[in-house]
Amino acid sequence: MTAIVLGLLTAVLFGSAAYLGPVLSRSHSPSAVLAVGQVAAVAAAAAPVLAVGGAAPAPHWLLLGGLAGVANGVALTAMFEAARYLRISVMAPIGATGGAVPVVVALVLGERPSAWQLAGIPLAIVGVVLVAAGQGRRAAPVRPSRPVGLWLAAGWAVSYGLFLSLFAEAAEGGEAWAVLTSRAALLGTAVVLPLLRGTSLRLPGRAVPLAVVNGLLILSGVTTFALATQVGLVSVVSVLSTLSPLVTVALAVVLLRERLVASQRVGLAAALSGVALLAVG
Repeated sequence: MTAIVLGLLTAVLFGSAAYLGPVLSRSHSPSAVLAVGQVAAVAAAAAPVLAVGGAAPAPHWLLLGGLAGVANGVALTAMFEAARYLRISVMAPIGATGGAVPVVVALVLGERPSAWQLAGIPLAIVGVVLVAAGQGRRAAPVRPSRPVGLWLAAGWAVSYGLFLSLFAEAAEGGEAWAVLTSRAALLGTAVVLPLLRGTSLRLPGRAVPLAVVNGLLILSGVTTFALATQVGLVSVVSVLSTLSPLVTVALAVVLLRERLVASQRVGLAAALSGVALLAVG
């Protein structure tokens, strides 16, 4: 049950960040929003490592953490950029499909969820897609170049799935170090990619606090995901973490006063039923 709670908390944190970050990216440089947030995240991630002390894990674990951070950096960059072309709620169902990557990897590596959990995994994913896709049908894209946004969202999904798989492995060498190395690699990626593209990293002072909050939300989500993978099945925890679009859509309903259409209500019921099956299993 601990893994279920941590997995759901991961979804809440990631879902909140997936709303705040793209919203900021609509009016500010996406690269700057990501980079500034990750400076704060690296500082916060270093604190527990320095406080506890002790030797670093073997290079193998550090490498996995670094690769996870690069994948996370690519995923977040693609997500923030996609928000400039698509509605956030249109991006959500595409990004949610990335959760299938660690599920497949975990099953291939030998994880065996119970029959109830195997039934709950696709039910939860389908529910997320219905909720998020229904929201997206209600509005037009932010810009007319929709195909670019779709490609960016697809890149986000694949990179996010790779991140979840790599990070789950890295966490076996120590959660705190996995979090720190992945955040440091993410920050490096968030700085290098815009430099290669000639994108500005300037962010107005008034936007810095919210960018920092976004970075800390992502850090908190990564931390709870690391803890969850150590006490539960990666395949189950990964699906729970991809319930984050439900949180993103819920924020749109509350903050933007948008209503759920019929397909979204069906999707919400399916997602909650899937979570119940995962918990029972």
